[in-house]
Amino acid sequence: MKIAACDFDGTLFRDGVVSEADLEAIADWRRSGNAFGIVTGRGRNTLLRDVKRFSIPYDFLICNNGAMICDEQAQDVYCAVLPEPVRAEIMDHPGMRASAQCAFFAGTAIFTHAGKTDYWILKEHVLPRLSPVEALHMPGLHQISLAYAEPGESVAWSEAFTEGCGENAGVHFSNICIDITAPDVSKAAGMTHLLELRRWGEAKEVLVIGDDMNDLPMIRHFNGHAVANAAPEVRDAASSVFLSVGQMLRERV
Repeated sequence: MKIAACDFDGTLFRDGVVSEADLEAIADWRRSGNAFGIVTGRGRNTLLRDVKRFSIPYDFLICNNGAMICDEQAQDVYCAVLPEPVRAEIMDHPGMRASAQCAFFAGTAIFTHAGKTDYWILKEHVLPRLSPVEALHMPGLHQISLAYAEPGESVAWSEAFTEGCGENAGVHFSNICIDITAPDVSKAAGMTHLLELRRWGEAKEVLVIGDDMNDLPMIRHFNGHAVANAAPEVRDAASSVFLSVGQMLRERV
């Protein structure tokens, strides 16, 4: 059996859709006895909204940059909670004050910062709000996501968070977003935990593919791949570049 995992936004989900060609390739891959899943910075519920909308078949979901792992029924089987002292450090950071939007992920729930605008991925939904003090003590909180006006701003704040909090937190940068998790969390670590949990260590091959900076640890660790629209640094790190997830699956089945 082979294991394939792809990033979602910008990799499988592009221009607001998941292509029929990619869906057919995923179905063929799984019919051949292989496993397929998604590895994303999104939380479980925001991912499931689009997974259900496009009827994407899957065997696992790795959410919040590896902080949460879900099985084929979307039930969480692993969660790395963000320690309260680290949350306090993030809440007091100038990068938090500079962000336009902020979302908190606790278990399978999503909350927005009481002092900021609504969560950018679910603009049409009114989500419950948390004050910084409430977020500080929220049980199961495992990711704080920040959004900025433009990528240049998020790049600068990502560097500032890494310099100031990097020993105590995982800082994951992608486009206008910065996701902050427990320090040992990454997409690479999430995939490694998955292989252990599912006892897939003897898998014939592990394929991963992505497009942005938070995919780099996973691509480097698993000698992975990039889609053609990926950031230059991601393409440079990849062992191969494919036009789509479907092309990778069809060529490596």
